Amino acid sequence: MQEPRGTKREEFEEVLKLVNYVFRESRNEPPNMGKWYPLIFNYNNLENMRIVLEDGKVVSHIGISESKIIVYGCTTKLGSIGSVCTHPEYRGRGLASLLLKDAMEKLDRDGVDIMLVSGGRGLYRRAGCVEAGIIYEFRVPQDKLKCFNFSDVELFPYKEEYLEEIVKLYQGEPVRFHRSLEDFRMILSTGAAMNRKAQTLLIRKDEKILGYLVSQLPTQEGERKVSYIAEYSGARGAILDAIGSLFDRYGVQELILSVPFCDEEFVYLCQRMGLDWTTKNIPGHTVKIINLPRLMERFCSYLQERLGKKEADLVKFAQEGDSFIIQLGKEQAVLDQKMFTQIVFGNKEPKVALKVSEKISKILRSIFPLPLVWPGLNYV
Repeated sequence: MQEPRGTKREEFEEVLKLVNYVFRESRNEPPNMGKWYPLIFNYNNLENMRIVLEDGKVVSHIGISESKIIVYGCTTKLGSIGSVCTHPEYRGRGLASLLLKDAMEKLDRDGVDIMLVSGGRGLYRRAGCVEAGIIYEFRVPQDKLKCFNFSDVELFPYKEEYLEEIVKLYQGEPVRFHRSLEDFRMILSTGAAMNRKAQTLLIRKDEKILGYLVSQLPTQEGERKVSYIAEYSGARGAILDAIGSLFDRYGVQELILSVPFCDEEFVYLCQRMGLDWTTKNIPGHTVKIINLPRLMERFCSYLQERLGKKEADLVKFAQEGDSFIIQLGKEQAVLDQKMFTQIVFGNKEPKVALKVSEKISKILRSIFPLPLVWPGLNYV
């Protein structure tokens, strides 16, 4: 067995064949992994298509997509993990664990502070990944439409001539991925979002583009046809005004909309409409902080805004093995890495009483939770 490494150019198709076999063909689905996940499967990302070879062939793979993210004006790096697989004939040998360890080491070398994994299997949890990132999941049944005060907005399918409008709308989001124009063009061409077929729809009124929705095509859930919104951006009121058109377009009986806790305006509008909601962690994902001191250094301006410069300068963060440390002057608290990750990004479960001083507890309450980017079109 060779040690984990990046994919060579001549191995690209072999890697794609493996992931298509595991995730698609073995389930009698079309081999579309390359088309649906271009952020991983492209020739500029070969070093992040990490593989293990045995018997002269690719038998295990983990995909990484590295992105800058922007949170309230602070920039850090996030590594999205997906397409983790081993050929059935080579399972049980610890290859996926080996690749995950290799991926985390590479992320740290590359200056990535947060790892977001598409999945919650034991492999990820043993590596320190946890559920985190609070969202409100709103459900809009068809009989609720009478409560909406719809305006005459137009909902129409995305065409590339509107690419710059989409980019401008997304740039206005305070918590987002940094997407180049080329990234946007690539992911909008897939016809998929968050592992389902999807359609990007623009919202227009009086010739002005006000927002967009990425809507997964309906699925049958019992006797109801349901559609999920995978991503949205733009004027929140206009997005709500467009919901009736989605029901007409897809003939669904229910629409499901996930709203991150930091989007307080949209949460307020949806609750004011009387929509049923539940709080959740980001569905289908787990999170690990790769490098806490570097992450918090990059959020220096955020800390100063929340605490004041004098106090922010006194707060220090450290990382030792599976422990995270916060220090305030002569006081310090050592916390389990998993627990601290859920403090940093929030967790829907009831808060656990922390054995820390009142001063450190106050600091933690003042600066956390931080918003975690919604995967949306960057889902891998």
